[in-house]
Amino acid sequence: MDASQNVSSRGKDETRPEISILLPTCNRAAQLEACLDALLHQRTTRTFEVIVIDNTPQADSTREPVARFPNVRLIAAPRRGLSYARNAGIHAAQGKILAFTDDDTVASSDWLENLVAPFFARNEVAAVTGQTRPLKLETEAERLFEAYGGLGCGKAAAEFDRRWLTKQWRLPLWQIGTTANAAFRASVFRDPGVGLLEERLGAGTPAGAWEDLYLFYRILRTGQVIVYQPNAKMRHAHRQNMRDLSKQLQGYRRGEVAFCLLSLKREREWRALLHLILWIPYWRATQLLGELLRRVQGEKLFRFSILLREWCAYLCGPAALLVSNRRVRRWARKPSAEVAPGREV
Repeated sequence: MDASQNVSSRGKDETRPEISILLPTCNRAAQLEACLDALLHQRTTRTFEVIVIDNTPQADSTREPVARFPNVRLIAAPRRGLSYARNAGIHAAQGKILAFTDDDTVASSDWLENLVAPFFARNEVAAVTGQTRPLKLETEAERLFEAYGGLGCGKAAAEFDRRWLTKQWRLPLWQIGTTANAAFRASVFRDPGVGLLEERLGAGTPAGAWEDLYLFYRILRTGQVIVYQPNAKMRHAHRQNMRDLSKQLQGYRRGEVAFCLLSLKREREWRALLHLILWIPYWRATQLLGELLRRVQGEKLFRFSILLREWCAYLCGPAALLVSNRRVRRWARKPSAEVAPGREV
């Protein structure tokens, strides 16, 4: 079924859609249009709505591409940060299942149908992640991001639960997937053991990334199940130049440290300490040794300058979390009209 007949629109259809697709965007009009075009041509029997959350509404660059798709809802999330934007979308969503993606992705035509299938097959499934592959691998930065692991989790289906979590001596949550390609039962975000995305973490915050992995972690702690569905395929446009890639990787490293500190403080997660003092040094030492061996053989993969910036980002993680904490507290005191959590435009 073509999405032009399938997308629900507030005011035109009183029936609540089964699924809400939440799409944060941050001043990337061209990528947003390609993403929306793929979403609105999904082959699915499910009713769904698409909500674009503009995280830079003052730039006014999102209205024009969204206006080309009349069935898409646009809301503004003035508070800067991916977690703020996703949370604004959660508040605005009407569906019982919330599908997450980003504006730099392109979904396959059967993405949504495959992504949500486990929810209708098993009641215990709280979240589903899909397979995210690169849109292209033409530049050095795009290829290097894939060498780091990219966003893909392989071609084999997998399941994650509290038993999987308790078996780990570290916290390899990246094996679950990413919220660039994921779906959740709406009830998950009303669970007091899970809640909304952590607004101290995520792109656009001083602390950087890992807000999605912290969400996965909290879901697993409550005893719920996350399924990895490799046939729910999404293509992701990686950073095209080394400067942007380096900034992205630094955000990942600050976010990793910030996540460990948060989970150590809140959940008394002792493995976060092992992750910090054992896993991170081991992984980085192995990476450095591998690169030195490649250089001896006349090859090259990683740039030492980028590795150095990543190591510095680890050290900056605690300070970045403090700055994020202050920002969240400061914004919480601002008038609601100034920083409305998701007003429709």
